[in-house]
Amino acid sequence: MSDEHVYTGEEGKDEFRVLDSLVDHENMTPKQAAQQIVELTLAPKKYSRQLGDHCYFTARGLITAAARSTPDQQSKLVAFFHELRSKTVTNPSTGKPLEHEGRIIWTGLPTFGYTIADEMHSIPAPNHTPQQAKKWENTMAFFAQLDASTRDPDLAFTHTWALTFIICALREAPTANHELRVRLACTWYIYDAEKIWSKVPDEQDFTLTNWQQWKHRLEKLRSSFSDQGTRSMVDKALVEIERVERT
Repeated sequence: MSDEHVYTGEEGKDEFRVLDSLVDHENMTPKQAAQQIVELTLAPKKYSRQLGDHCYFTARGLITAAARSTPDQQSKLVAFFHELRSKTVTNPSTGKPLEHEGRIIWTGLPTFGYTIADEMHSIPAPNHTPQQAKKWENTMAFFAQLDASTRDPDLAFTHTWALTFIICALREAPTANHELRVRLACTWYIYDAEKIWSKVPDEQDFTLTNWQQWKHRLEKLRSSFSDQGTRSMVDKALVEIERVERT
């Protein structure tokens, strides 16, 4: 965002409103939400904002909407993401596509890459509340479903975030927030098992040996948790693992 921008407290209000409405209003479609974002892209900028600010707040609005929505509500957000990415916004004055940081709006998803990375690197934080943990699980479910929805290599999270969270929970020695880390790893299996399995065998990361070790680790961990919700997530993850192994 622009270093010269003076914040008023209204930043992102319009972008967040669109994404919140998509989650909250059953009749609002992903196509309508994407069109509203395009209209904001072309609208005269309020608060002396730069175009990059608008891109950033759209990315943040999507992440925030995902964090407060349950996984079964997130198909609309996934569809919105793809709908928005299908649109190229043309500068009315020049007839050329609008760009930010060398990326076309919206096919290049400017600001989305590092905004998503910043969010994922922050999960999980120490001394979190149950409410924060639930938001992180929702966020993880959204990105797992988004990853499962496409084979586009530019949108592949399997070798980055799926691998990161699975390794942290299932291959390394237990660390702080271990139960939450296991729940986050399970989320990737529950919503993205086919994509993860499609990477096996990979010579470096998704080897068959690693896959089997992670599965056995989950099986052993199940009985170590007293929380029924965690046990249920482990069970669901194992069901998905065994399902894709049969395909």
